[in-house]
Amino acid sequence: MKRNRIILSLIACTLTLTGCDDQIMEWQKADGNINSLEIPLELNEKIALYDKIKTYAAQYTPHMIIGLGLSADLYIEDEAYRKIADDNYQMFTTGNAMKSDAIMKSNGELDFTKMDNFLSIVPTDMKIYGHNFIWHTQQKQAYLKSLIAPEVIFDGDADDVCDNVVTNYGFEGGNTTGWTGLWGKYTYDVVQPGHESDYALHFNMTNETTINHDSQLFWPTGMLEVGVTYAYSFWVKSDSQLSVQFIGQNAKYGGIYKDTFTAATDWTLCTGEFTYKESDVKDIERIGIQFGGTPGSNLWVDDFKFGKKKETDTPATLNSQSRTGSGVTYIFKTPEEKKAALETAMEAWIKGMLEHIKNDNRFVAWDVINEPIADGSNEWRGINNVFGGTDGDGNPDTEPVEDPENGLLLNWADNHFYWGYYLGKGYATKAFELARQYAPANMKLYVNDYNLETSPNKLAALIDFVKYIDENNATGQPIVDGIGTQMHVTASSITREQIDAMFQTMAATGKLVRVTELDVALGTASPSAEQLELQANVYQMIFESYKANVPEAQQSGITIWTLSDNAAEHEYWLPDESPNLFDGNYNRKHAYKGVCDGIAGKDISEEFSGDDWKNISSEEESTSEE
Repeated sequence: MKRNRIILSLIACTLTLTGCDDQIMEWQKADGNINSLEIPLELNEKIALYDKIKTYAAQYTPHMIIGLGLSADLYIEDEAYRKIADDNYQMFTTGNAMKSDAIMKSNGELDFTKMDNFLSIVPTDMKIYGHNFIWHTQQKQAYLKSLIAPEVIFDGDADDVCDNVVTNYGFEGGNTTGWTGLWGKYTYDVVQPGHESDYALHFNMTNETTINHDSQLFWPTGMLEVGVTYAYSFWVKSDSQLSVQFIGQNAKYGGIYKDTFTAATDWTLCTGEFTYKESDVKDIERIGIQFGGTPGSNLWVDDFKFGKKKETDTPATLNSQSRTGSGVTYIFKTPEEKKAALETAMEAWIKGMLEHIKNDNRFVAWDVINEPIADGSNEWRGINNVFGGTDGDGNPDTEPVEDPENGLLLNWADNHFYWGYYLGKGYATKAFELARQYAPANMKLYVNDYNLETSPNKLAALIDFVKYIDENNATGQPIVDGIGTQMHVTASSITREQIDAMFQTMAATGKLVRVTELDVALGTASPSAEQLELQANVYQMIFESYKANVPEAQQSGITIWTLSDNAAEHEYWLPDESPNLFDGNYNRKHAYKGVCDGIAGKDISEEFSGDDWKNISSEEESTSEE
């Protein structure tokens, strides 16, 4: 067997955080809150002798692909991280870089800058698994909402909505007197004409703008009063469908964040109201908007009015599709209009991505629909008012409302969007039809979900979901190539029986079966040697079960989810945990051996020769002398 001297040196000398240690083969403790791993010296030396994961994969499982779910940012920025990923894996899945909200701008245009930067340094022989097209989270909600939102018609003077406190609301003196916050990533001037007036304020975003809040505009209001309802209205237009959010702020830059609007190419009225609550950020003393994030874009603002809401009569019904209130008329779109707009947007997104990568042969598969089945009910997300998503405070997503006074209220957490609510079950067939239409013929298309190993009923619902797509799409043929299972398991509770049953059920569909996201949690960032051994055994068990229960022709492979236990990879996903094959310093863990043994179907270390151990001893002595 080939000795891997490079990996040995990685263990002896921590890659990025520390220098060489006199105790050559002992694991070292990383900076911060990364765990210190207590692994016996003899086992440490065995692990050092193992070859790269992809070497064993090529030898023992050449028909399947061992992948890695990784951070595109870390891969770009961290050379050590990149080297271990390149050395050990055959395929990459980016955690976030290819999702809708990472690629799509507020006007629906697609920006591939970061993705292309990542792809430019990925080896030419590395396969890529696309993740993902349609999900209920990390969607560009503001843009999708703008497509189905009602037309807004303002009835009369904007002063009707509030007792206006903004004296320079129309910039009619040809100046910005009273306005502050003109420190953003833009240049500005007062230009002619305005919205049905002589002047408007114009912004041109510089190349430095990267996010909405780096370009802001404020008017001082004095302290807002708790319990008072305030209203606002302003007109905007842009050349880039900019996202414009109404905000309030205190002297320490704490804020309240309200409605987000899309500034169209024609003047667009933005209006809303809110009641300032005791629980809101204290001492709000200025109001305004934020609108950055699109370099080179232009925004015009006019007739910006704010104050206590004026009392109005009960809104009157104009007709079945329009409502009026507070001097504003909302003309709601029909279900057919909403469906057409969203299907057009879905096609632009899927087509745009697949045409962008059509000449890149590294792309071999794509998650077309991610996590379509809701936990508990096991029904389709978005259908029959089943959602299953929550915001950061645990508040559940609920049914959207077309409100007489406030227009469309999605009632979904930020960047949540349930395509099925507006498109019905046809959203699933449409997504696969589009993916098949624009993807290369040899690209494999997947449905992907989680908790399938512990919830047989959810797995059954997912299989029915796939069957529906196969039987109802426009091609007249089965169109789903594979089913993916996200196995985010806990070492202490998962059983071989659960895993065997899941793989057997998935294999019975005749589809390709892929473990799209695998990690094994221990419940701690500082595991004991016994816990690390348990973790290694679980990884090995999953590989062995997969190979035993999925026919070789259906074995797409297994993707390990994230590279290491380093805190940079676990700020949001499994924080204070140790679920991966490499520790916080990128050293191999016991789990590395478990995966390699699982691939090989045996304990590889039993084949190490006496010469291997002699070589280790000589390398230890040589390193100590240095």
